[in-house]
Amino acid sequence: MTMTNKPKIGLALSGGVGYCLAHIGVIKALELRGLEADVVAGTSGGALIGCLYASGLKSDRLEEIAREISWTKLMSPTMVFREKGLLSSEPIEKLVDQLIGTKRRFNEMKLPLSVTAVDLISGKAINFPNHPDDLIAPAVRASCSVPIVYAPLKMGNWLLSDGGILDPLPMESLKAFKPDVTIAVSFMPGQFEPDSLFEIGVRSMEIANIKESQISRKEADILIELQTGQVSSWDLKSALTLIELGQQAAEKALEASKEKLAAQKPFWFDMINKKWGSGS
Repeated sequence: MTMTNKPKIGLALSGGVGYCLAHIGVIKALELRGLEADVVAGTSGGALIGCLYASGLKSDRLEEIAREISWTKLMSPTMVFREKGLLSSEPIEKLVDQLIGTKRRFNEMKLPLSVTAVDLISGKAINFPNHPDDLIAPAVRASCSVPIVYAPLKMGNWLLSDGGILDPLPMESLKAFKPDVTIAVSFMPGQFEPDSLFEIGVRSMEIANIKESQISRKEADILIELQTGQVSSWDLKSALTLIELGQQAAEKALEASKEKLAAQKPFWFDMINKKWGSGS
């Protein structure tokens, strides 16, 4: 590790469908304290927000996008028995191209980015990019393809589905970038009865990944946990509420982590504290 006057900050963004709009609030909180990530890893909805952030978009633009987003822009019907899902995730790919530029590649991002999907054939996590010139939009589309709800994406020998199946919080992918300080954003959904096929699919994945998420959370230097309460993960109309929740959770976590960072990584804590102290 080379000691400079700026630590390399890594940001891991978990999946969570609509909850992932809260990631925007986290980014906003970092910006207000003069902090920004240097490397980003995202799964599922975290991959979508992560790719927009890695392309250079700031929180104000991300908030504008959140205000305008709707499920009609993120899905289209399929022939269920032929396509292996109720809906096509192709609109996600088109939206990414629209927002960051058509056919942008990983090596063209402002920040290094990792996107996680799962191959339903081998049962293994697939981390993009496999090659520096891999396209961003198809990788994000695959990572966001919630099982049953969205048809998986055929890509070469892979049949790709939601990265959250195996890697709900992509800390291992983030650590491959060798950041000096890691920030992870994770969701703690409340107890509620899912009332649609969509919510059942997502809720099942959340429950199945509780143990894996707990392991990944422990690996972060700064853990930002969002209590989403009774807000449905499919309720995009709650965008502004989720962004506010994300910002509040980030502010709280940044303050709470100071003692831990000061003890475990004093050099980097001193560098970061000079900036975030002004946001206290």
